Order: sequence, then structure tokens, then C-alpha cells
Amino acid sequence: MFRLVSLMALVVLAAIFSACVSSSSGEAPEPVVSAINPTSEAGSAAISSAAIDAVTCAGVLTPMEDEDEGDLKLFRDSLTDSVKSSQPQIVSMCSAMYDTNLSAREFLAVVLIQFKSDDSSVDHYELMKSAYTETGDGLSEINNADEGLVDVLSVLIDQDGIGRTIVMRQREWVVTVSTGPTMAESLWNVGDIEAIGRGVLDRVK
Repeated sequence: MFRLVSLMALVVLAAIFSACVSSSSGEAPEPVVSAINPTSEAGSAAISSAAIDAVTCAGVLTPMEDEDEGDLKLFRDSLTDSVKSSQPQIVSMCSAMYDTNLSAREFLAVVLIQFKSDDSSVDHYELMKSAYTETGDGLSEINNADEGLVDVLSVLIDQDGIGRTIVMRQREWVVTVSTGPTMAESLWNVGDIEAIGRGVLDRVK
């Protein structure tokens, strides 16, 4: 589960940044949000309508119907206890992931974090943006001054086993959705990633 460990390492970084303002930085080869971005068959199957348990991530992704050896399986993990001592601003943190446990194979990972305050979630979002900006990856953003709207950061990576990561923040919630090993080899497209992230935020309000 090296990919998930790498994602966690970035997600749990401490954040000390200023509150967000409307801005835009760079351009990714695909748009951050688009009404015409279609979802694939795999994406539609992944989108759940179940209630979400923010401690265990139950309900974040639809359970896999076929779990034969070597096929994708749904893994869920509660991460709150492992981050609370170093990240006291976090109320809960969990992950849900479709993975084969085989390297260089397709995966989709969702990390859901609830913070104690909107300011803490902004700090974390801004720190993630800063980290991705430094890598030089293709990055685009919708950063809303309206606190009720969703801030969206989309990063095309396509290396080290990760294709694209989208970070979404609304009030005290931050959700990241990542897929790989590259976008060309992924079962899920950018429309899937957007729809899954927004669906999670809609159900934790």
C-alpha cells in the first residue's frame, strides 16, 4: 500500500497559511470543473449515495461486487488516532481506496478530513496547494471567496504511480481524490474524480 502511504504523508502535513481569497494559478491540461466532463462506467459505479461515516469512510465509495484475487477491492481505514497527536486541529480522518495491492496497477483513493474550524481546513488546503506548486506539476484551481462554495485544486501528476489528484474544500471538510497509475491507464477519468469528490462533500454537510 505504498501509494496510500505516500498520499497520507502529503495529506497530514501541518498547515499555517492565511485565509484563502479568490485566485487562479496555472493551467492543467484538463479543466478543474466542467459540466461536460462525463463520468465513465467505472466512475458511475464508484459514486455512492449511502450515508457517510467520517470516522471509517463507510459510504464514501460503493463496495466492489467482484472481489476475486487480483481484482480491485475496496479498502477502508480510520486514520484519526494516527494523526490526532500531531494534528490536533483534525476532528476525524479516514480513507477509502479501490486497489489491487499490485504495483503499477489502477487505483482510486479518497481521503476525507474534518477539521475543528473552517480556518484550519483553509490552512491545510493552502499548504497542499503550496506543496503541489513546488513540484511543477500541471495545476489549476477554483478558489472561492464565498465560504459556502467549494474550493477545488486539480493536479495532473502522471508519475510515481499517481495520475491526477483533486483536492476539494468546503467549510471544515477537505476531501482528496487520487487515481493512477497514470491518467491514460486509469479506469477513472477527470469527470469521475470531480463527481466522487463533490458527492462526498454533499453527503457530509
